[in-house]
Amino acid sequence: MTALIRMISGLVLWSMAFAVLYALQGLGCARGWTEPAVFGLTQTKAVLLAVWAGLIASQVVLLLWLMRRRDTQMERIGIAIGWIGLGATVITGLPILAISTCY
Repeated sequence: MTALIRMISGLVLWSMAFAVLYALQGLGCARGWTEPAVFGLTQTKAVLLAVWAGLIASQVVLLLWLMRRRDTQMERIGIAIGWIGLGATVITGLPILAISTCY
């Protein structure tokens, strides 16, 4: 993997996470996944929470992989961007906890 790809991988994964969560929210609302599924959550919210948890876990795995090598400045920048991607993935999903998924 080239140094540039390693460097931007955290934000690329975050952008994919954002798109997946946004698409699932729209799909769940359009398909009518509004019935309670588990623990009083709607089906849409349960799916979003499960996918969000998986996306956070994948960001952590990516970050651990990036931290294996930190010899060059590019690798250290990649680690920093990996942390930014992890934080952005967490922050992007926070509204799932706070607001209704469908209006």
